[in-house]
Amino acid sequence: MAVRKTILLFTLNLFALLVLAQTSDTKYARPLTDVLKDIEQRYDVKLRISGDPIDGLMLDYANWHFRPDVEKTLTNVLAPFDLIFIPDGAPNKFKIQGYRYHQRSVDDAKETLDYLASLYSNKSKWETRRDELKECIEEAIRLDKMPESPGSKPILSDERKMDGYSVQNIGLEVLPGFYVAGTIYRPTKIKGKIPVVLCPNGHFPDGRYNEQIQKRCAGLARMGAVAVNYDLFGWGESALQVGYESHQTSMANTIQALNSFRMLDYLLSFDYADPDRVGITGGSGGGSHTILMSAIDDRIDVSVPTVMMSAIHYGGCPCESGNPIHFCGGGTNNVELAGMFAPKPQLVISDGGDWTANVPDLEFPFLKRIYGFYDGAIVKNAHFPKENHDYGPSKRTAMYHFMAEQLNLDKSKVFAKNGELDESAIKVETADDMKIFGTEGEKLPENAIRSFDELVQVFNQETGRKPKSGEFKIAVCDWMILKRQKLGVFERTAEIGADGIELDMGGLGIRPTWDNKMLNPIERKIFLDKLKEYDLEFSSVAMSGFYSQSFPTRDGVERLIDDCINTMNLIGVKVAFLPLGVEGDLTKFPERRTAIVERLKMAGKKAEAAGVVIGIETSLDAKGEIELLEEIGSPAIKIYYNFQNPLEAGRDLYQELKTLGKDRICQIHCTDTDGVLLENNTRLDMHKVKETLDEMGWSGWLVIERSRDANNVRDVVGNFGANTRYLKSIFQKK
Repeated sequence: MAVRKTILLFTLNLFALLVLAQTSDTKYARPLTDVLKDIEQRYDVKLRISGDPIDGLMLDYANWHFRPDVEKTLTNVLAPFDLIFIPDGAPNKFKIQGYRYHQRSVDDAKETLDYLASLYSNKSKWETRRDELKECIEEAIRLDKMPESPGSKPILSDERKMDGYSVQNIGLEVLPGFYVAGTIYRPTKIKGKIPVVLCPNGHFPDGRYNEQIQKRCAGLARMGAVAVNYDLFGWGESALQVGYESHQTSMANTIQALNSFRMLDYLLSFDYADPDRVGITGGSGGGSHTILMSAIDDRIDVSVPTVMMSAIHYGGCPCESGNPIHFCGGGTNNVELAGMFAPKPQLVISDGGDWTANVPDLEFPFLKRIYGFYDGAIVKNAHFPKENHDYGPSKRTAMYHFMAEQLNLDKSKVFAKNGELDESAIKVETADDMKIFGTEGEKLPENAIRSFDELVQVFNQETGRKPKSGEFKIAVCDWMILKRQKLGVFERTAEIGADGIELDMGGLGIRPTWDNKMLNPIERKIFLDKLKEYDLEFSSVAMSGFYSQSFPTRDGVERLIDDCINTMNLIGVKVAFLPLGVEGDLTKFPERRTAIVERLKMAGKKAEAAGVVIGIETSLDAKGEIELLEEIGSPAIKIYYNFQNPLEAGRDLYQELKTLGKDRICQIHCTDTDGVLLENNTRLDMHKVKETLDEMGWSGWLVIERSRDANNVRDVVGNFGANTRYLKSIFQKK
């Protein structure tokens, strides 16, 4: 006991010395690693770091976060870094890990459902909420501007005749050059109009080739419906075009929804398809997709989400929650989204072995309450408390019964006379049997997209998010017009006359991350509402802090990149500006190249996974930049070209643009150093720039950073307004 008291006194004295050593001048900042060591000593606990290292993270006002209780202290200390702690197998042992954004405790889930229920007490209030959610969701998944269908004929295999049904593979072009692969199941005999059922895949092994998925579709076809399953984005034959890693991007959420819209368009084009009897059912991630499509596609009449509707799990894959769907309406969850399908018939299938274990007592009563606003509306729950996460026989049995009742199907085709499930007539095929583009993708069409980056470009162009070839938009930098992340930026940009804003990530200094309002959902919503109100766009986000900070040596760069990419996804921006700055000038400091390349490789991997691009500004010439990009080896790292750099170095700006080529340049700072306005700049021929970019086939955002009149630099609106008008007279001349 005496030894323990001695240790405690030493710890308290050490703690007191540390406190005395801190001052408000440095915001009492301390390394997080040191703070955690103090917590271990002060509270006699053991802490284990799981996941990414925390070296380099600094905690402002560190010792002010301490409380008498260790768990409250850990909560306070870890919260600024989006870290959490959980028990680690023994008393006084905790594991520290990254924040699991898609998970909630049961108590938290109940609190959320109670809050949502308080927002509406009758049908009228609910439908106002529902309509608001639907509009927001369509925008969140980037399909508020639905791209036109290519209108091409689908690629179809020969039909394979089975017992009571037929099977045919399909390759359907959903965007110019991008195809979704699937398999259509039809009843052998078709008389009159028959129902259509979408069967989106989940993350079960083997994707759409999975035995459970094949049996589900074939069973529905034997019962009298035409059913279709189709690849997850970046899985199966989709990976031939965009790679498996693309499934870990927010674009997966978008394209999977587009695939379902297009596939339903095609199936409803059949003469025998009944547009008044359309169903959808999927399990796991396919269950998330079932909930999403049921909420936004009014053509769907019956919905059976399986092992996914939960208030404690929002779907951790980007194909489920990669876009800010759950921020809509001030915050929502999959249970409320399922409620958007009311009053149409819905069966929720759940089990005791996953995150749907609480559905009968927690989620389903909430869903029933919404359905209760409508007389006679049908909503049911089939719960299997002793089963696990699958779409197995018992769950298919429940689905078959419900679909048969609601779509007028023949149950006798999948059930024996004694009522037992009988799928013995169904043949489970091999993956090669179900492929439409050949066993190795050798039959992909000539126009097929061959990279994720190319897909993003096509999608942005088809939805109007990126100017088509020969079109340009003009933006201004918010920090240069003295409105860095301030609401006044919208009015000032409108007064200047620009089309958009390059939004800075915020100040940096000695902070562990950016001083960034966009990660606050309330602030973000205000900004996005203002953006829409002024009919402006965010062209890009900027990490301008790296003009002066050292990209190759600064601690915590990985978190800075993470926070930037997270912000991009939250506000729907696809390009980030990253200046390598003074400390990253590879002309002056070639010895820093290795560190810069390694950090850009890290950033590139993260950007690729998120479906965004990071544009770097360097001091190198075009040839040097090409070599740098090749060394980095990521399609998500490109050049953010700044006219000032070649002009200051006396290089041929126009030839450099051609050397780089249109695919290496993501965006352009279309200005020179301060001194004169663009229209008076004799060393920058903007007409020749336009001719060069047109010859290259490049188009996109031209961002005004500088080129202020040296005699009147404080006239923000005057300088940037004049430059905007000049650029528009050249690049947007009708």
